[in-house]
Amino acid sequence: MSNDRAESGRARFLDALNVRKHALQGFVFATVVTIVVFATFVGLPSEAGFGSSVWYVGLALSLLLALGALVTTILVALRARRLAKDL
Repeated sequence: MSNDRAESGRARFLDALNVRKHALQGFVFATVVTIVVFATFVGLPSEAGFGSSVWYVGLALSLLLALGALVTTILVALRARRLAKDL
């Protein structure tokens, strides 16, 4: 019984912080930035022969995940701060 109560408490906490919405916003933003960076630094200069694009795809994936997690964390922290001020 107490396990159900803890689960619902966690679910309500995540819902109050709008974690799903902020994660979606963070990763959409990160995807756009990654595409722009990849196109700018890999797509355009590839004619100059900078080597294999496989390494750049790995770098783009790292940028996408790190930036998405960072933006999500910032958005959730700002929401938590607003909720804390309301209390």
